[in-house]
Amino acid sequence: MTKAGGTPIHHFWRVITLLILLQFINSCSSIQFAYNNVDYWIRWKAQKYVELDRTQKGELQGALNSFFRWHRQTQLPRYADFLNNLAKRVDEGALEKPNLQPIDKQVHQFLAAASENAYNLILPLAAQLSEQQINELQGNMWRKEQKRLEKWQRSPEKVQHKRDKIIRRESIRWLGALTEEQKKMITAWVSKMEYNPLQRIEQRRLWQSKTFELLRNKPEGYLEKIRSLLLNPEQLWSQEYRQNQEQRQQQAQELAKKILTSTSLEQRRHLSKTLSEYAQDFHSLANQ
Repeated sequence: MTKAGGTPIHHFWRVITLLILLQFINSCSSIQFAYNNVDYWIRWKAQKYVELDRTQKGELQGALNSFFRWHRQTQLPRYADFLNNLAKRVDEGALEKPNLQPIDKQVHQFLAAASENAYNLILPLAAQLSEQQINELQGNMWRKEQKRLEKWQRSPEKVQHKRDKIIRRESIRWLGALTEEQKKMITAWVSKMEYNPLQRIEQRRLWQSKTFELLRNKPEGYLEKIRSLLLNPEQLWSQEYRQNQEQRQQQAQELAKKILTSTSLEQRRHLSKTLSEYAQDFHSLANQ
């Protein structure tokens, strides 16, 4: 899983939600329904990048089954306990002076554990890709990045408006109706935040170049090297890009703090209730 990126406050709400493949999960009204069907979504998404043969599809399904069995049994109970603890802290007044860094650190640990397990299961399948499949995968990844860049270049204002809309929608998910002051905070933040995908795309293409070179040439220990690139893509970041990402993360947390400290009693109750409901969903999923 990649770190930094996405919409600014999306990073904070991702910290709360604690599920891999969050865009799919958050598009559904029921976390339990989404979680129980996310493996189908992964297979569908994979087919958009590379056509797998029958044997490879079977191995992908086996890897997904193993991952979600492990994730359901060992990780979901931890997520539920974490969310219940957050709800309790909200009830006790933690939002008066919110400290997001410990939360962020804990969630990164959750994500790192899930990512490491997933890559260990998926990488053997990557080793079986043919030259044609590798070319297909790389070409589709490149075209997707190019499409995003062209979309931004055609209408940066439209992209900015979409980012504002996404932040508001995700804030409403957790806090309920926003105040006019909170809406202005979001709009002001988005309008002053510099957003240029060129740097991000350059870094991703560097990562892709290194990864596909390893896949094609298969030097000794290449799967472990790919695993390292997957778990720690930051090792290829330029100093400028690293600084920009750190600044964006800091600014995202500052915005989140402003919004959280401005919450009303009703919004805090909404947040606590939502956290508890997600925790219950995770407990239910873990016991299925």
